[in-house]
Amino acid sequence: MRPARHTSRRRTRTWAAAAGIALLAGSLAACGGDAGDTTSAGAAGSTSAADDKLATAMKPLDAYPVPTEKLDDVDSVAGKTIFYVPITKQAPQFTTTEKTLAAAAKAVGLRLQVCDGKGTPTDIGGCVGQATDAKAAAIIADAIPYTLAANGFDAAQKAGIPVVLSNQVPDPSHPASKTLTWVQVPGSEQQIRLFEWIVSDSKGKADILVNQSSDSPSPADFVADGKAALKKSCPDCKLTINKVSSSNFALVPSSTSAVLLKDPTINYVDAQFEQFLQPTQGGVQQTSRTDVKVVTGSASLGGMKALKSGSLAAVTAQAAAFQGWVDTDAALRLILGRPVPEYTIPTRLFTKDNIGDVKLTEEAELSGEWFGPATYTDDFKKLWGVA
Repeated sequence: MRPARHTSRRRTRTWAAAAGIALLAGSLAACGGDAGDTTSAGAAGSTSAADDKLATAMKPLDAYPVPTEKLDDVDSVAGKTIFYVPITKQAPQFTTTEKTLAAAAKAVGLRLQVCDGKGTPTDIGGCVGQATDAKAAAIIADAIPYTLAANGFDAAQKAGIPVVLSNQVPDPSHPASKTLTWVQVPGSEQQIRLFEWIVSDSKGKADILVNQSSDSPSPADFVADGKAALKKSCPDCKLTINKVSSSNFALVPSSTSAVLLKDPTINYVDAQFEQFLQPTQGGVQQTSRTDVKVVTGSASLGGMKALKSGSLAAVTAQAAAFQGWVDTDAALRLILGRPVPEYTIPTRLFTKDNIGDVKLTEEAELSGEWFGPATYTDDFKKLWGVA
């Protein structure tokens, strides 16, 4: 299975400068208090077709989609430092990517410096500025929209430091160049798969609450794509969106319980990313409701174990370990002045039906074996001429 590329690659849209405001503390509407977006699904569709897609989505890959374009002169980067800046280290997924970035960087003699963006424009800007001052060989920013640190990204590129923006829908105002590239992930695919599973599980009668991240514009795009698919497949399903933010984590439980109490027909709750799972579950528990099934996306080892224990009904996950090697590959190509290919980050749906076949250890998570054969590290090393 080769996951479909994100449909938003061809999307053109105007990115408001307010993209970063969602991260600012004190904005209740953007950080867990806005549940005003409620939509009933539209035209009828075939649940059998969705079931077929789910069966495919639950299978591992035959092989990882490693690029084929080889790199020369990789030994010239030895001793240099690259910076990894995740939007917030609250997300377990970024810890996995960080560890595999470190392994990939070590393979080519690079040093890795990590700076936590902490979910705020000030800290993110500080991290980018630190990398620029340190004359980094490259900056890899994870889940950070360009507008949130535009001055810093501009300054870095002006200083000759290439920037890799991962986990974001590309911003047409800042197209790829010799010093900038975008590495997308299947956020929309994960959202669509979760909704498809809910449709199947509920037999087309689901009332869904999504705790949607407002940390950047991309999560809203992912949910919008899921919503469009839901309208086609489930005429009797209902979707309510509650916006949450990593910068106001404490508001997530109360905003979740408020929506559930206001609409007692909600029977599925989707924590869009695992970083919001625990407070989301806390909000469900505050209502004393036992009929609500909880799902989550971008799951890590913790989410997978919760699925195995029965406290989650379904999860999707993306190959965060593979992404560490992909991000390193993208950085190397920019550093060496080579064209950057279009990457595909695999994703997979997990339920009680296939979680029993998955090895739930940190070693297995870091190897990438949850998604397919863990031989891609050797494939990358061969590409880079260091095998």
